[in-house]
Amino acid sequence: MTATVASEPFLFTPGMSGSPSGAGSGAPYPSGTLGPTDGLVDQARQEISQIVREVAAAQRSDGGRDKYLRFLADRILRAMAAHGVVVWMSVDEQTDQTTSGESGRPFHYCAEHRLGTITDHHFDATATAVHDRLLIEVAGQNAPVVVPPTPGASDEDVPANPAEYPAAIVPVLVDPAAALPDFLIEVFLEPGGSPASQRGSLRFLAQMGELAGEFLRADQLRSLTRHLGAVKECNAVIDQMGRLTSTRAIEAAWVDATARLIHCPRVALVRVDRGRPRIVAVSHVDRIDQHSEAADAIRGAAETPLRNQKSYAFASLETERRGGADRRESSSNAPKSGVNSSPVAPRWVVAQRPESRWRLVLLEPVEEARQLKEPIPEVRMMLERLLVGGHQAWMAAHRVEAIPGGRFWNRLSATEDDEIDFASARDGKPGHARAIYSAARRRAGLITAIALTTILLLCLPIPSLIPATGLIRPLELDTYHAVTDATVEKLHVFHGQTVSAGDVLATLVSRDLTERKTTLLGRRAVLMQRRDQLNHALVASGNMTSGSVELQSDHEISEEIDAIDQQLDLIADSESDLILRARRDGRVDAWRLQERLAGRPLKRGDAVLNVIAEDTTWVVDATIPQRRVARVDQAIADDSLTADVSTRWAPGDSHSATPHRFGPVVADPVDGTPGVILRLTLSAAPTLGDQPLTETPARVAIRCGQTSLGWFLFEDIASWVRTRIGVYL
Repeated sequence: MTATVASEPFLFTPGMSGSPSGAGSGAPYPSGTLGPTDGLVDQARQEISQIVREVAAAQRSDGGRDKYLRFLADRILRAMAAHGVVVWMSVDEQTDQTTSGESGRPFHYCAEHRLGTITDHHFDATATAVHDRLLIEVAGQNAPVVVPPTPGASDEDVPANPAEYPAAIVPVLVDPAAALPDFLIEVFLEPGGSPASQRGSLRFLAQMGELAGEFLRADQLRSLTRHLGAVKECNAVIDQMGRLTSTRAIEAAWVDATARLIHCPRVALVRVDRGRPRIVAVSHVDRIDQHSEAADAIRGAAETPLRNQKSYAFASLETERRGGADRRESSSNAPKSGVNSSPVAPRWVVAQRPESRWRLVLLEPVEEARQLKEPIPEVRMMLERLLVGGHQAWMAAHRVEAIPGGRFWNRLSATEDDEIDFASARDGKPGHARAIYSAARRRAGLITAIALTTILLLCLPIPSLIPATGLIRPLELDTYHAVTDATVEKLHVFHGQTVSAGDVLATLVSRDLTERKTTLLGRRAVLMQRRDQLNHALVASGNMTSGSVELQSDHEISEEIDAIDQQLDLIADSESDLILRARRDGRVDAWRLQERLAGRPLKRGDAVLNVIAEDTTWVVDATIPQRRVARVDQAIADDSLTADVSTRWAPGDSHSATPHRFGPVVADPVDGTPGVILRLTLSAAPTLGDQPLTETPARVAIRCGQTSLGWFLFEDIASWVRTRIGVYL
């Protein structure tokens, strides 16, 4: 298929081989013999120009797409003197919604408007399939074209014009950058026209398509603007419902807002409990007659099975119950008085999910015959938001009312709008003045009750409790150190072992002592041998002079040997100190002793292990915040201080403690804030199995008598103000 240009006639190949008129050769139609006068031509040109101006002016109107397309089809039919005009719209085959065809899903063109004597209504099923294939082909080329007639075309795979008249088809692009058109305008022309006249008609139709595209783009922009405004208004309504505190007020606001936003005459809110629908609210209705025919119709509509559509569920009662002909017949047979007939009837039922208890029934005038399978997208969006927002607001108010006395507090704190709704629902009469007076009186009572309750609560006596952190440790703890540089040779105990006084705990070896001892023993042996040699020499010689000298040397050697013996005695004492023995009965406190000390060299003064005395007293060094020290000190002076100490892994297992004395100011080991140490004596030693607990973090709850709730809450504020103001007093 080739688009028509100004310099050559159209050329359309597919589907033209079977044309009985010889159009398959692509030859132009024979020229007509008409010869209008110049006056008629000028008049026709003026009329066409006037039509173009009207269409151009109409694109700035805001009458809606349907009205504009009807107007456009009428003006095209008049200007081109055509036999028929059909406006085609692309539709998704799965959702039946308008689509551009670029999503990759199958689509087709359905007739949006028809006008004239020759339209697609004259096609049979085969001709309709061939014509649909033609529309898809033209949309794929996205260019204006005139298609000659091919009556009797039956091959559904070959695009052709099955009508007896040539068809001019122009694509209409809402998005200029789109590859496929959203609309097609098809005009059935007068047969026998020349290629020049057909090109002129096609140029005029292309101009109309451009004007239609501009209008559709402006209409889409206006639709998006309205959509944004509807979203803002819907959100404002949901926020207003969220501020209401009464379920009855929320139900009334729910249906009234839905009717106002979607422009529906009546909206009913139905709650389905155990398969039994119950009408709880109807828009703009104060009292509901549950036994009327309209109420029965609403309850029957609420029982209709719903179809799930992603984010909501709905049912179309008109398409599922009766068609438009049946409705018109029933309307014509209805009595003229209309006493027992309702001007509106259920049309839609919507809910969050098919199994939801809350359902909105939308009622429309019975004479309206809409062919929509589901609500339009704008209405669907607002219904989804209202369903979610209304349900959340109702559930929030219901949770409050479910509390004992919740309804009373809701009525006590109700706003003027709530009071008006309550009064209207109860009496069916305007109750604005009475509502305002009642709300003001209850509000004053509420403020007074809150003030009295607050005063009573602030004066309520409570235990003065000060939480603190601390460390649990034994009061008598023996720590064993290395008396000299040494190496751990052997460990005789393990962590948690019970030892008695004199038991060997560990054996240390000093390399320096061993080397010194070996050196001294060698020197002593040498000196002993020399002294023996001198004694033999003295015996052998009889000379007195030489003997005195040898006696003097023997005396010096003896003194040196004595000095070495003294050093060896000191070394022996040091070696005995390297054998660590328990000084009293107790329990070893040395976790991972073998891993930490076996074979490890130690410096003089390094700690080796600890032994907790058997009958020692356990204490807790609690860190008291400085701003609470005065209260603790006063409680100690009044002899009213008690404390409960618990470990972090067993907060419910506490031990009582009594104050011992204050200590220095230190930083809290947990958060680093400065505090004062308070030593507390535990009544019993904390245990974890059979292991001792030393330096264990603990939670300390110090009880300092009684205080008022107000002073407990505002003590820090009062101290801060006293400190700041005291500087200037």
